[in-house]
Amino acid sequence: MASLDIRLKKVNKVYREGDVIAGVVVVQSKGELPHQGITLNMEGMVNLLLSTKSVGLFEAFYNSLKPIQLLNYNLDIIKPGKLPSGKTEIPFEVPLKPKPGKTLYETYHGVFVNIQYLIKVEMKRSLLNKDLQKQTEFIIEYKFPIKPYYTS
Repeated sequence: MASLDIRLKKVNKVYREGDVIAGVVVVQSKGELPHQGITLNMEGMVNLLLSTKSVGLFEAFYNSLKPIQLLNYNLDIIKPGKLPSGKTEIPFEVPLKPKPGKTLYETYHGVFVNIQYLIKVEMKRSLLNKDLQKQTEFIIEYKFPIKPYYTS
């Protein structure tokens, strides 16, 4: 039995555009673990969910299926091979930059709009063993300049 986990260096998981997201992928196994490679995917999506009250059912269904991708970054962490028995920590660092022509919006979970950022790790395994997957959400926040309450 093997397990996969993602641990980010920042406990609160709050980042801003331009930051580097750093952490470790933790693999635990009770024996030597052969695999076909471990990949990391970082993505940011905007999902628009229209209400069936404001438009027809078909339009709401159609429009809720077209997410807007703000961020997509793939990284091969480890080439195919074997991991030793016990706990293995694989460090990673990913720059937080939007796709060309896109903007990173703040994380938001609302009724009609959902803006979410995820890190997904997948360990490909042989045909007989199920692939291992793990995902974790991280938060994007804007840094606002502090303006004085009073003016002189």
